[in-house]
Amino acid sequence: MPSLFVPARSSRHRIACFALYRSLLRQGLRVPLPDELSTASPLGPANPIQTLIRNAFHRNKRDTSPRLVVSALKNGYRYLTLLSRAADATSPEHASALTFLRENQARVVDVKAKAADAAAKRISTAPIADRTPLLKRVSADGEPPVYEPAAPPRPLEAFKTGVRKPPTLAAASGVPFLRFWKPQPRFLERVVRQKSQRRAKRIARILEMQGGEEMDSVVEEDQWEMLVAKMLAEEKGVKSGDAGPTREATYKQTLCDAVSYLADIAEKERVDLMARGEAMWKIVLTEQEMALQEEKDRLAREGMEGEEPQLRVWKRPVHKRVPRVDPTDKNEGVEKLKLSIRRVRVGKASPGPGSSEGARKQTGPTRQSTETGASTDTGPSTGVD
Repeated sequence: MPSLFVPARSSRHRIACFALYRSLLRQGLRVPLPDELSTASPLGPANPIQTLIRNAFHRNKRDTSPRLVVSALKNGYRYLTLLSRAADATSPEHASALTFLRENQARVVDVKAKAADAAAKRISTAPIADRTPLLKRVSADGEPPVYEPAAPPRPLEAFKTGVRKPPTLAAASGVPFLRFWKPQPRFLERVVRQKSQRRAKRIARILEMQGGEEMDSVVEEDQWEMLVAKMLAEEKGVKSGDAGPTREATYKQTLCDAVSYLADIAEKERVDLMARGEAMWKIVLTEQEMALQEEKDRLAREGMEGEEPQLRVWKRPVHKRVPRVDPTDKNEGVEKLKLSIRRVRVGKASPGPGSSEGARKQTGPTRQSTETGASTDTGPSTGVD
């Protein structure tokens, strides 16, 4: 059964907690600390005792269990006594407090150093600075988008392997991009994912506005507005046809305008993506032509002019496929094994005429054929498993 006592709603509990909090903060300032723990601390020029007190109260402020609340208050009063005694620099409590503060400072510094190392090792998905864009728009504003490669293809000397491998044109949810190497860069993956999600979200919103509950709601709102306008016209003695339009646009028209606006944005984005895809395809064709020419030059230098030049492509991971087994094909070894097992079972089930029970008690040597695997009995069947 849940407890009916909520500490945060009790005025007496709040007064006691705030009094303990202020007493701990005031008493923490009276403890003398060396510069390495206060002003010259690597964690900043702050009183570490006050920082620990604030963090502890902030950590326990959502506790509602009476057991946890009573335990936290007892610990607070015990530490208040400890800080009161630690105000004397010659007391053992003061030495104990300094030891604890030094250990806590070393632990926090170590945790922050590990977090900084992890952040430095984390692969960033931000755009690379001082990089030439892949495409540039050459069409003017208001005209259909046309893109061209922003820079000429790289020379062969720019490749570390000395072999040019043409990129591959790919697309994800209608967003074209070029695969230059494996694995795919993180920032390219982020851009493709964000564009795909934004495009899918816009299309889903259009479909929802066209055939969802919103269209039915706006139709009902327009009908209600027409009924209200008709009633007002009848009260004023004006015919419904002579009352004129009560609103500049209906709710349905407003929703249709929103759908048209989103559809126009989606269409412009589709045309822009198609233009980008065409420009990327030009890059692929150019790279392929240069790679073929460079391969022909390499074959000519090595004295293999008669061979057909082949493009070097990026190798994708190929999953090994398990060959399908035709049920009509029968494995000869498996069939022989099944036949031998079947013969052994038949021999055990029917021992022989004239000696049904006596033959089962007899034992005899048994040898197996090395050719077929079937058992050949040199004596009567044993019938023993």
